[in-house]
Amino acid sequence: MADTKEQKEPASLLSLLAPRSVAVLGASDNPIKAGGRPIDYMQRHGYGGRIYPVNPKRAESKRAEIQGLAAYPDLAALPDSPEVVIISVAGTEAEQAIEQCIAVGAKGAVIYSSGFAELGEAGAAQQQRLVARARAGGLRLFGPNTQGVANFATGAVLHFSTMINEEAPQDGPVAIVSQSGAGSSIVYGGLRRKGIGVRYMVATGNEADVTAAETLRAIAEDDAVRVMLLYVESLRDPDVLAQAARIAHARDVPILAVKAGRTRAGQLTASSHTGAMAGEDALADAFLRQHGILRVNDFRELSEFAQIFAGGQRPRGRKVVAISNSGATCVLAADAAESHGLDLCQFDEPGTAALRAVLPGYVSARNPIDMTTALLGQPQIYGQTLDAVAAQRQADLIFVGFPIGGEGYDFDDFSAQTGRFASASGVPVAVSANQEWVAQAFRAQGVPVFDSERSAMQALALLAEYGERREAAQAAPLPAGVPAGVPTHAASAHALDEVRSLAELAAAGLPVVAHRLCHSADDVRRAVAELGAPVVAKGVSPDITHKSEHGLVKLNLSGEAAAVAAFDEIDQILRRMEVRHGGVLLARQQRGAFELAVGAHIDPAYGPVVMVGQGGVLVEALQDVQFLVAPFTASQAREAIGRLRIAPAFAALRGMEAVDLDQLAGMLVRLGDWMVAAGGTVHSVDANPVIVARGAVAPVLVDAVVIRAGETA
Repeated sequence: MADTKEQKEPASLLSLLAPRSVAVLGASDNPIKAGGRPIDYMQRHGYGGRIYPVNPKRAESKRAEIQGLAAYPDLAALPDSPEVVIISVAGTEAEQAIEQCIAVGAKGAVIYSSGFAELGEAGAAQQQRLVARARAGGLRLFGPNTQGVANFATGAVLHFSTMINEEAPQDGPVAIVSQSGAGSSIVYGGLRRKGIGVRYMVATGNEADVTAAETLRAIAEDDAVRVMLLYVESLRDPDVLAQAARIAHARDVPILAVKAGRTRAGQLTASSHTGAMAGEDALADAFLRQHGILRVNDFRELSEFAQIFAGGQRPRGRKVVAISNSGATCVLAADAAESHGLDLCQFDEPGTAALRAVLPGYVSARNPIDMTTALLGQPQIYGQTLDAVAAQRQADLIFVGFPIGGEGYDFDDFSAQTGRFASASGVPVAVSANQEWVAQAFRAQGVPVFDSERSAMQALALLAEYGERREAAQAAPLPAGVPAGVPTHAASAHALDEVRSLAELAAAGLPVVAHRLCHSADDVRRAVAELGAPVVAKGVSPDITHKSEHGLVKLNLSGEAAAVAAFDEIDQILRRMEVRHGGVLLARQQRGAFELAVGAHIDPAYGPVVMVGQGGVLVEALQDVQFLVAPFTASQAREAIGRLRIAPAFAALRGMEAVDLDQLAGMLVRLGDWMVAAGGTVHSVDANPVIVARGAVAPVLVDAVVIRAGETA
């Protein structure tokens, strides 16, 4: 074979997931071993490409075969260049294996080997060498420390999970991308047990080269994929994930994600598991929400909720109709609907009349619809009820609960009617059933089935939420990302004094408090005359951040005399402290109903981030904050404000006007845009408190510190 050491452009990831030829370094005749399983899987599950087992010991034997295929001593001995190479050798041999891959012109490698970044600095250094050499040779890497990748449409199963033996592959509308190999298998098994086919199962492992986000972006281009499931412990390249979400939303393909490391303990575990340092969970949550990615809690929920999206039905809103043969299920369904933010549909007169026309007289035509024993021997009533509900076009979602089924209930007919209804009406249906044979009847018709009323309602709520988030995400700008070459740590940044901080924020279009800088008693008198009383006096120095701790803040100064006295006292304190003396700030004392905290900073993973939350001296203790990754829209800002625990108090209450949330949201948007435009030269902003009044009144920043990167104060 010709030597192909010249540098080449890397192949597309989608083509690497459908290779026409695969070599297995460390191939085994034993289908139980990692080097033997992919060979066995590919031969049994319809792979039509060429498979090249490579094992020098086996190739030198008299019977130079592995699992019935010709074996080779090394990659150079192959009759042609493999597109992808599985590397199933000791970690210490991985660098040599990469050199062989590059030498024969392979386009990608799947590295099963472990012992790299997940073990610490030495392993990380070896991993970096692998990546550097692979990139120079145009070779893309999955892993190391991965269970592999699988394309069940083509039979290219380069994955050594035992779950593939337990649950037979079937091509389908779902793609699984996971940093965890075991996690990919758990989700795959859960889907297959529900009868749902899987097209891709990709475990990215340590992500030395190919990341989960990059894989998701590639798979989003496959027209056969209708749902994508993601498990990550850290978001290494959020910009790419945002691009993947944008492509997916254009095709109406939902992404469900588990982002592990919600707690401090979880974050520490994640860092030792795949060599990934889990980022701040609140930022990950904000990022996923802004880009229309639905966050769920665990592997079970990924496979459980994927089924509600696979059929392609989408709701118009959040109004749900519940139907059951059990009064208890009706009550539980109503409770679950409310707890998950769904509205029980209230039928108008024509709708009620349409239901009465098909229901027996002893069944109430109200929602939830408790059919009691009406379905015994009269299965047609069920379908007629569904049709009557659909004809009124009042229901966005349908829940059906069959807690117990037995003699007299024709579930083959019920399930067939449900499947026809969902296909014809486009209205999403979720069924809850406790008996597996009942669940199987509905699954056979492509109807999603859950094991409780609560799970079914949660699935319907996720479906409604997806529609809302998809629309918002499509209207939102892509993230700005981390400014290139900008330091993101405080050691390289310097605080501006309050006067300069307020000036910069005012220039950015943010509403800052009316204020004057004073250097003498005469300045104070003029300031009081211009601002009016009461006023606040504060010492100004770039060396002091928390002024109140040093007696440098005086409130409720009722007039000129009080203001001059406060000026004299603050002036003396600053001189005694021997700090840089910037004068005394006199500001109008703002009155309002609430104190909020607003801030922004450059995050090393997400770039410019804006925070809003309950402010004052208890901001750290209350932890009632929300984050937004800039840039973002006003509607996304309003949504973040609405998630605050204090948010219900912003509404009109007992004759008091509501807070003008549009003005508050607009302020957050301007702050985010300013951080983006600054290109990383602003390290952070801390504005606390921001005074918020009721009525059509703009919020006011009364205290702020701007920290600029790389600038002396």
